[in-house]
Amino acid sequence: MKEKDKDQEGILPAKDCFLFLTKGSSPSTGYPLLDEITIGSSPDNTICLPEEDVSPHHARVSFQEGAWTVEDLDSATGIMFKGERVNKVILSSGDTFQIGDFAFRFAEADIPEARDQFFDTITIL
Repeated sequence: MKEKDKDQEGILPAKDCFLFLTKGSSPSTGYPLLDEITIGSSPDNTICLPEEDVSPHHARVSFQEGAWTVEDLDSATGIMFKGERVNKVILSSGDTFQIGDFAFRFAEADIPEARDQFFDTITIL
C-alpha cells in the first residue's frame, strides 16, 4: 500500500475495502477504497452523481482512526444511514447509506498478502 493509505496515526487498513453504488434496479458499480473519495454532483468528485438532490460536494469517505467513515459535507439533503440523517458514521462491512436516490454498500475483504505474511511470521517463531 502507498504511504497515503495510512490514517493520521499511520495505521493501514487490514482489508481490501470497496464501495458499491446502485440506483434503482441498475447493476452495481464498485469502487475500491484506496484513499479518501468524495461524492457529489460536481465533476471534480471521485464519484460524480449529476442529480438535483445531490449537492456539488455532498460527502467524503475516508480512513480515520483505524476505520472507514462517511461524513456529510454540509449538503442540502444529507446522508441517510439506517433510516436517519447522519453527519458522520463509521462503516462496517455490509453497511449501506443513501445519498439522494443512490445507495452505497460498504464491503471489506481480507488482504491475502497480509494474512500470508502473518502466518509466515508465526511459522518462523
